[in-house]
Amino acid sequence: MKWGLARFFASLENRLVGALCLIAALSVVLQVVTQREAFALRQESAALITMSAVAESADQFAVAVGKLRMATNRGLVASNAASTSDELTDSAIAIGDRLARLRSSGAAFSGVPEADNPFSDLDRHVAAILEVQASAATGVPASKGLIARIERRNNAMAHFADNLVTQARENREAAQKRLIASIGRWQMLVLGTGLVTILVVLLVLFDILRNILPAIRRMHGYLQGLAEGDLDLEIGTFRLKELKALSGPLETFRKNAKAVKNLAFSDPATGLPNRRAFQEDVVKLLTAGGGRRFACMLIDIDRFKHINDDYGHAAGDKLVRMIGLRVKGVLGSDGIIARVGGDEFALAMPLAPGVDGEALADRLVNAVREPFSLGEYSVVVTVSLGIVDLPASADIDIDGTLRKADMALYASKKNGRNCATSFSPSMAEERAIDRALEKDLESAFEKQQLRMVYQPIHSVEDDTREVEALVRWKHPELGEVPPSTFIPAAERSGLMVRLGEWIIQRALQDFARWPGMDMSINLSPLQLQHDGFSTFLLDCCNRYHIAPSRLFLEVTESLSIERNTRALLTLNMLRNLGFRIALDDFGTGYSSLSMVKSFKFDRMKLDRSLVMDLGQDPASVAVLEAAVTMARHVGAEVVAEGISDAHLIGATKSAGCTHLQGYFYSRPIEADEVFGYFENNWERRAEVA
Repeated sequence: MKWGLARFFASLENRLVGALCLIAALSVVLQVVTQREAFALRQESAALITMSAVAESADQFAVAVGKLRMATNRGLVASNAASTSDELTDSAIAIGDRLARLRSSGAAFSGVPEADNPFSDLDRHVAAILEVQASAATGVPASKGLIARIERRNNAMAHFADNLVTQARENREAAQKRLIASIGRWQMLVLGTGLVTILVVLLVLFDILRNILPAIRRMHGYLQGLAEGDLDLEIGTFRLKELKALSGPLETFRKNAKAVKNLAFSDPATGLPNRRAFQEDVVKLLTAGGGRRFACMLIDIDRFKHINDDYGHAAGDKLVRMIGLRVKGVLGSDGIIARVGGDEFALAMPLAPGVDGEALADRLVNAVREPFSLGEYSVVVTVSLGIVDLPASADIDIDGTLRKADMALYASKKNGRNCATSFSPSMAEERAIDRALEKDLESAFEKQQLRMVYQPIHSVEDDTREVEALVRWKHPELGEVPPSTFIPAAERSGLMVRLGEWIIQRALQDFARWPGMDMSINLSPLQLQHDGFSTFLLDCCNRYHIAPSRLFLEVTESLSIERNTRALLTLNMLRNLGFRIALDDFGTGYSSLSMVKSFKFDRMKLDRSLVMDLGQDPASVAVLEAAVTMARHVGAEVVAEGISDAHLIGATKSAGCTHLQGYFYSRPIEADEVFGYFENNWERRAEVA
């Protein structure tokens, strides 16, 4: 029973409906009691009126009886019979009239036999009185028995009248008492029912004010907090069934929303804030800056792709977390750091007086240079930074600031990485030029602004003829744009695959005119990962009747085929089709022995940086010989690029290079000059030999 009531009153609906039903029932009871007691009061009031009228008639009857007795007494001694007779007659008539009224009220003579009624023969009684009076008038004394009978009759009438008055008054008093009692009972019932109703209303009001409304306000506060994005306000418990049923899903929603917000405002791999959170936090930091200057920076891990390719993405994520923690340690509690890209961080830091952003950036660059332990590996990485100095103001355009920092970061990359660069307005102009190049490159195909040139490659061991196909772009306004500028633009704009196909088709079209020669063509990693590339290349060779064995396909060390499964499969397929594969820029420090072991390259092209210092730095000879020895050990040819002077020929030949290429022999030449070059330049070939 107790638990049933508890469950019943635990429902807001049951409590409100029950309270309203109880109030309605009490109102009905109050109405019924009021109507019933009002009806009883009307009856008691009518009875009192009747009893009052009876009492008044009884009093008048008694007065009339008294007058009759007085007239009788005077008549027995009076000599004026006429006046006495009139008085007796009037009194008798008054008594008869009063008796008639008493009889009509039903209050007189009830239960009195007619023989005992002293007023039954009142006219005889009056006649007897007059008879006595007449005898007295004649001087003849009346019979004593008659006089005694008249007196007894008068006494009986007086006694009867007195009893009647007494009974009427008692009845009137009883009616009054009943009326008073009825009024008191009505007052008590109405008061009691009213008090109970008021008590119930007060209890309901107390329950509403003390329990229901606070619970509803609390729930409203939770809903308003959730609507305003306050996800740290934990939803409390409620006893009301409806609110309790709502609080559970709300708490689940809050937790889920908080988890989603954490995902939306944090980087899942590192736990650091993301770009969105960084933008909000920086606004707060600048608003509370207290007039201090700030530095906003973008940090990019140099050649982070190699870490992912060589050690796996799990190791890359771990490295990112470790770099983030190390940078945060340098910044301290005042700085903000967020991961805004795969290998990119954004940070904001208040600057102490006399300290600029470049000093802080140098500390960060030096801090990151320290090796990182990735379990069984120890990795050394560098970072590039872009810096923007800011005043303390909440009106700073954060997106614009990050764009400026990105331009400065881009400049750091162009300056050789592992450094920090502050933003300058000229960077915006350079970036605008880069964006213009990306846009203009698309129209360069239709406007025939692209062309192919070819740089000869000379064999040390025989007179094999070979050229490397190189693309050139003559911009109508900027003139000759170097490949180092527009190739990255093509990769950024998504035109690299199209550009690569144009290069292959145009180069093979020229190559078809040079029988007995070989050609090297540079491939972008994006081409190797593009579906259908091998089919496209083979179709081009069939179209121009070129054997695949006459082509060297050059890929750069940045490809890192050890981890790039699709690129490795594509290269294996191309090699099985007869194409020869060359590794470009070998020895720059970003390849690994495991990469060379993963794929059997037919040729290694030494980076020009290994050749240009020969004869000036003794250590450069040792580095060159080590790179050549590694390449020859795996059975690959070795091409030395950057042969710009005659003194470089002997050193590269002594180191074991099989092919030489550089400005000493020839700059890149137009397609129409290639065949004549090899026919007429025997002297150059003799110097190579």
